[in-house]
Amino acid sequence: MGFVLIFQLALSTVVAAQNIKVDEFITGNVGEELMLPCHFINNDPNLTVVQVTWLKKAEPMNQNLAVYNPHHGTSYPAESKRITFKDPTSQNCTLIINPLALGDEGLYSCEVNAFPTGKQESQTNLTVQVKPTSDVLALPTEAGWLEAPVANCTAANGKPAADVTWIVKVPGNVTSTQIENPNGTVTIISQYRIVPTSNDNGEIVTCVVSHRALTDPVNLAVTLSVRYAPEVTITGYDGNWHLNRPKVSLKCIAKANPPATSYQWKRTTGPLPDDVQVQGDHLFIKQVDYSVNGTWVCEATNAIGKGEGDIEVLVRELDSLSAGMAFGSIVAYIVTATVVVVLFAAVLLTVVMVKKRRRIDADIKTEAISPPQKASQITVYATLNLNVLDGANSPRRENGDPEATVYADININ
Repeated sequence: MGFVLIFQLALSTVVAAQNIKVDEFITGNVGEELMLPCHFINNDPNLTVVQVTWLKKAEPMNQNLAVYNPHHGTSYPAESKRITFKDPTSQNCTLIINPLALGDEGLYSCEVNAFPTGKQESQTNLTVQVKPTSDVLALPTEAGWLEAPVANCTAANGKPAADVTWIVKVPGNVTSTQIENPNGTVTIISQYRIVPTSNDNGEIVTCVVSHRALTDPVNLAVTLSVRYAPEVTITGYDGNWHLNRPKVSLKCIAKANPPATSYQWKRTTGPLPDDVQVQGDHLFIKQVDYSVNGTWVCEATNAIGKGEGDIEVLVRELDSLSAGMAFGSIVAYIVTATVVVVLFAAVLLTVVMVKKRRRIDADIKTEAISPPQKASQITVYATLNLNVLDGANSPRRENGDPEATVYADININ
């Protein structure tokens, strides 16, 4: 008989609990509004709700948070302005916590006292999450042969711990440290480490922080700062510094971090010529002469150290190809004029001889009393085509210049 009574009481409690609908597990974020639903399903017209109470389960005793009475209204024994009912009725006593605090995590119970059945309750397990505070920082370092940290990413005070990854183009390694805070939150410190070189300076790496409380991952980009001594190159020499060429210059290009602060110009063969003017990273030469020959050196200095670059300058004489072309042009004109004179002299001589021949023929014909004949017609054509060679007797023509050609046509009646 006793066993039957206990079974009936347990069954009555289960049935009663099924009349109160709550969310068994709820997750909320610190700082945001959270609702704890509690609905009383009453299909018995003879059952009357006397009071609804929300409690937080705790040791040594439960904490009474909020009370609703259909006749006397609402009461909040915990005296927390963060906790209120949402339009309470006998069937709906949803509780609102706003803003949610880390200490709100725990087990909650919605109790309904009804007449004549007595008290019924259902429980909700509340998990509180904390969004981490994230930042990334570049760690300045010097170029070298040893691995060193170049970027630091922190996802602080998250609950649960955040997940930190990296998006990078520079090969390296990651080290992570996890710190358990007294309030139950976790701080993750992630370092990106490389063997730094000058080429890594200015590269961008991105820290990615993922967390349950975040709608989307947080991407934090940072520019690496690798300090290194100047790496020097010299520009300005085009390979055609010929004698008497005016106003040429050299420029010292120093790639460095931090930037170069001073420049020094020198030559391996001795001091700088007198007509050379130095202005920081520029060197100006008023006119090229043989004193410019040799290797020029630029030394750049920054806070890390010094770097040198050099360039070899070779002074040329006047462009031999251009000089040969000019001389060839003069010869072409002289030869052309000479040939024209000779050609016209030859034509004139031919004319004289033809006329003399015609007179002789005319005299012979007259003596023979031959009938008159039509005068003969003689046409002389002369064409001269000249190919002028350059100083090296090369058959080429520069710049597409045409060959020198002379035409002379003479018609003699």
